[in-house]
Amino acid sequence: MASRPITVGTYNVNNLFDRFDDPYSYSDDTWSPKATKAKDLDQLFQLGQRLREDEPDVLAMQEVEDKGVLYEFNVAQLGRHFKDLALIPGNDPRGIDVALASTLPLGQVVSYQFIRDKDTGRKLFSRDLLEVEVMHPDNPYQRLFTIFVNHFKSKFIDPKVKAADRPAAEAENDRLRWKQATAVAQIVKARFPNPNDFFIIAGDLNDTPDAATLAPLLRDPQLRLFNVLDLVQDTSKRWTHYWKAQKEYSQLDYLLLSPALAQYIVPGSVQVVQKGSIGGSDHRPVYVKLQLF
Repeated sequence: MASRPITVGTYNVNNLFDRFDDPYSYSDDTWSPKATKAKDLDQLFQLGQRLREDEPDVLAMQEVEDKGVLYEFNVAQLGRHFKDLALIPGNDPRGIDVALASTLPLGQVVSYQFIRDKDTGRKLFSRDLLEVEVMHPDNPYQRLFTIFVNHFKSKFIDPKVKAADRPAAEAENDRLRWKQATAVAQIVKARFPNPNDFFIIAGDLNDTPDAATLAPLLRDPQLRLFNVLDLVQDTSKRWTHYWKAQKEYSQLDYLLLSPALAQYIVPGSVQVVQKGSIGGSDHRPVYVKLQLF
């Protein structure tokens, strides 16, 4: 394969559900008050148009209903652009899963969905932490890097919660997000104690870079993760999510590289796509190019 940079991204595609009923899930049942509607054809086209324009090689995704809808989306909207798709059903009661789509061959896939919160005994990850090996295109037994796909607990509070109870609910969400960040840091350090190893922590962490909830991960002195959006000099172009109800722009989505892998970033390649075809999701994709071969 000719030498070229590869584009790695992360994208919360916002409830990528299909039109088929899953008999084992209430999340897409029309009679359920918590059902999630499938995207209409226009939304699917806009979501596909975004990726047809970007042509990422490796894409971490959040809020995908199942592997079937991901396969259908890849075929119908992307012309089988991605060659390997990784998705394992996780913990979210609505069935929004994390996934990885890749034009490069994938290797080992590991789910951490059964890791428990030591304080409560409940499953710690709201969705999952998915660990996936990305392999060399000319040698599917040679690992290029490993990517950890995340989707942390959101800040959403059910509108039915009384005003007096909302501070406690918000604190509980923050506590869980902090624990998830702590667990990811511990897992990654155990998997890759060598500072020269290549790995990426990607996904929707549902909080801002300065948040105390993400400090155990973003500011871990051993991991020394490199947030690629720090290379975007114009801070007004770092936002990845728009909350329409509050008219709030913020960075919730991340590509965090190991120090060794960060040395291979193609200068000027980091971007958040905030213009053009951006329908179909309230998030924006984040990309970086890596020159690895």
